[in-house]
This record gives sequence, structure tokens and C-alpha cells, in this order.
Amino acid sequence: MKTHTARRLALFSLAAISLLGGGVPPAVAQPQKIVVYTVIPDAEVNRRINEEFTKRTGIQVEVLNVPAVGTVASRIRGEKDRPRGDVFAAAPVDFHAALAKDGLIELYKSPLVTADALKAGYADPQGAWTGWYAMTTCIFWNTDRFNKEMATKGVGKPSSWDDLLKPAYKDHVILANPQTSAIGYVLLATQIFRSGEEKAWAYTRELNKNVKQYTPSAPLTVSLVAQGEGTAGAFWLADVLNAKVNGKQPLDFAVPSPNVVNIWAASIIKGGPNTEGARKYIDFLLSEYPQEINSTLGFRHPLNPKVAAPAGAPSLAEIKQVAYDNTWATDNMDRVRKQWRTESGQ
Repeated sequence: MKTHTARRLALFSLAAISLLGGGVPPAVAQPQKIVVYTVIPDAEVNRRINEEFTKRTGIQVEVLNVPAVGTVASRIRGEKDRPRGDVFAAAPVDFHAALAKDGLIELYKSPLVTADALKAGYADPQGAWTGWYAMTTCIFWNTDRFNKEMATKGVGKPSSWDDLLKPAYKDHVILANPQTSAIGYVLLATQIFRSGEEKAWAYTRELNKNVKQYTPSAPLTVSLVAQGEGTAGAFWLADVLNAKVNGKQPLDFAVPSPNVVNIWAASIIKGGPNTEGARKYIDFLLSEYPQEINSTLGFRHPLNPKVAAPAGAPSLAEIKQVAYDNTWATDNMDRVRKQWRTESGQ
């Protein structure tokens, strides 16, 4: 009887060992993670968006925040043999297109991109990039310094591109460097698209006479004018509104016409650690929640039609646009930047 019972116990133990894979405990699934490269500086915007993504998908988000788009693009190129990032979350489409041209972007056509969005140019038909918000530019000024040094001399507030060429603004203007920042290049390309290259380079030479500093890091442009290091500048409207409303800085602005409505997009870095997670992140950015947070807290124009424009900003429909050609801007980026160095002496 004892022998029979022992034999049954032995057989039971062998069966249990077999079910458990030879006695090795089953592997515990590791939590998923994606690495997101972004230039959005607002910590609260990034936190809320990424926490909601994790809540919905279970995928953790590690964010690398870099001040300049060009710096992120250079990092992606430098890591091409061993990509460390999964998503390039925020850049004008010409930067994504340039990376895609070099084979560094994983094509992905999100099922959430509508036919209307494609028709409006909010997403790349081939899937190289997916737009989720828009940016327009503005001319802005330090109200304290303007009232003290300009208004007393009868100089009007700058509301047009040509106003920045007035001799009164000599050594008063601060701009971002087109060689290192998205906004610098977009402002330069805007002049080309509004008046043609010949007139744009003439404009650049005249404007250069009034520029006190070209900032290598784009956000410095707003910071320096807010601090009174310069009187006026041109930058993204969202950043100026953020500094004015949330930062309580002494700034005011005008949206010149015609202007650019620049689509900012996300793309998937080819060969990144978690491509499937990256696809889910792209889909998520098209939904209402991240675009509403980005509009409300970051003052950036949403592309989801269900989300309202930022408070204090004109709607996209109210902005008279230049015919901004992203393909041309991408294909001619190196040449235009080289020409700008020649014209500006930088």
C-alpha cells in the first residue's frame, strides 16, 4: 500500500514538473516601454499626455526632451546603427521627411488618419510622418522695453514682417538661428514663399542689420526678449502665448499676414526598441485627449476637428497662409541654410 501511494506521488510530481517546464518558474512578463524624443518643453503637457498613454496601453514612456529639433534629428542620425528612441514626437514635417529620405523612419499609416486629414496635408500619404498639431508664427515684443524705447520715439508696434526692417529696430531684434532650429528655418522659408527667393534674400540682408543675436537654442529667443535683452523677435505663437499667459512675462504679439501654418508631426524611428509600441503612440496622439492638453496648456493648434483652438490665438481658418511647400523646404534645406550663412555672415 505504501509502495502504491509513493508511486502515485512520484507520478504526480513528474507531471507537475512537466507542466512547469522542467521545474523552472514561468517567466514574468517585463513591462513594456517606449522612448520618445520631443522638443515640447512643457513638463506638464508631456506628463499628462504620457501618463494617459500608459493608462490606456500599459506601456511606459521615457521622454528625452531636447531644446532644438535639429539636435534631435542629428541624434537620430548618430544612432542609426543602434537606435535608442522609438518615436520622434514633435517636429515640422520637413525634418521628418529628411530623415525618411535617409531611410531612418519606419513607415506607418495610422488607421485613424482620415481622408480629410490626408487632403489637408496633415499626414504623409506614404506614412513617413503623422501630424497631430499645428504651429503658426508671430512677431512679439517686450512691452516694457517697447514703451520705454520705441513708443516714446513714435515707433508703432510691429505688426508686419516689413516692420522689423525699420531702422529704429537696429540691434533690437532677436531671432533663432535657422541652422540649428526649426523655427529659424521656417521663418526663413516663409519669406521665400511669400515673395520669392530674390526678394527673400534682400529681406534677409536688411533684417540682419537689425538683429542683435541669433540664438542657437530656439527657446532662448522668447526668454531673452522677455528679459529685455532685446525689444522684439519672431517666434512660434504658442511659445509666446505660454510665456505671456502662464509665465506672466511682459510680452505682446501680432500675427503677421501672410503667415505659415506649420504642421508638426510624429514619426517612428526605424529599428527602435519597440516599434509596435511606437505605432500605438502615433494612434494615441491623433485622439482628442493629447491634442486638448496640448492646446489648453501648450497653446498649440490641434488638428483633431473636435478640439478647440488655443485661448487667445486665431483659429487656423482665420490665418491667411503663404503657400508653404514642405517638399521644397525639405529638398532645399541644406542649400538655403548655406545661402543664409553667406547672407548673414554667421
